[in-house]
Amino acid sequence: RTRITQYQNMLGSNERPKNPKAARAWDKKQPKTVENVKKAMFIKGRKTSAVVNQALSDLSALKKPDSIKYFRKNSNGNIGPFDSESTVEFLSQKSDSSLFVFGTHSKKRPHNLIFGRMFNFHLLDMIEVGLLQFKSMETFDAPKNTYGSKPCFIISGQEFENDTNYRMFANLIVDFFRGSIVDRINLQGLDHVISLTVATDGSILFRHYRINMKRSGTKVPRVELEEIGPRMDFRLKRHRYAATQIRNESLRQPKELKAKKKKNINTNAMKQRVARLHVENQDLDALDRTVKRAKGLKRSRNDTEQSPSKKRKLSD
Repeated sequence: RTRITQYQNMLGSNERPKNPKAARAWDKKQPKTVENVKKAMFIKGRKTSAVVNQALSDLSALKKPDSIKYFRKNSNGNIGPFDSESTVEFLSQKSDSSLFVFGTHSKKRPHNLIFGRMFNFHLLDMIEVGLLQFKSMETFDAPKNTYGSKPCFIISGQEFENDTNYRMFANLIVDFFRGSIVDRINLQGLDHVISLTVATDGSILFRHYRINMKRSGTKVPRVELEEIGPRMDFRLKRHRYAATQIRNESLRQPKELKAKKKKNINTNAMKQRVARLHVENQDLDALDRTVKRAKGLKRSRNDTEQSPSKKRKLSD
């Protein structure tokens, strides 16, 4: 155990452990060309309320099977991410997770949730929101979505385009629940929708619906949405964003994934492919020699056999 623990402490270093078990764990945490599905941690702070605990459980159920719960007080520390980043960074490296939700409750900040993400096991972005209204999944008498399915997203409101805080929060929610990135998807697998809407008072309405496809008399089915929970109303509070240099580093793509630019091929305003062809200058004088003549223009065999010299000998 002590040997494995020593190697586990080396997972963040550049030296590959010699122990096979620790080496496999070290390889899984190394950067990859195509990254795995992001895992999310749902952390219970020192003081929480029943509303916060249930909200963490419901969000964890939506994220399954890529969610990890930390509900034990002794292992989560007593300081939140805005005061100290050490607890979140330690748990991120321990569970190989890049997303987290930290729940707290106090008189100054009641029913508080902090959404955040990591880069290279260091804190990148986080936004603090307050729960104004909450209704659990258990209170909705409706069938739930399929385990591990990909959701659709509906983001409605001008604030998500004009305001940086609203846009960053929507980006975090999509990053949390989008699942694995695939090239193709079966429409039957799209069975639930996550909706974000900005209310008139500036709060964000989080809704979760189930997609029911019913007969319509045509090939295209009639789609109906049925709310299955959880239902949450958020109020944006504090935030902390990464510096421009760190953000650019996190958004950098490996060379293997970058599409190679093809010469003389562009796209127009209608996203249609337009190609350019380069043709060499044609020599019109030499064109007559290369083109085959028609049979009517060719000299006959008899004309070629009777040359002028032979005709003179016959006449003599």
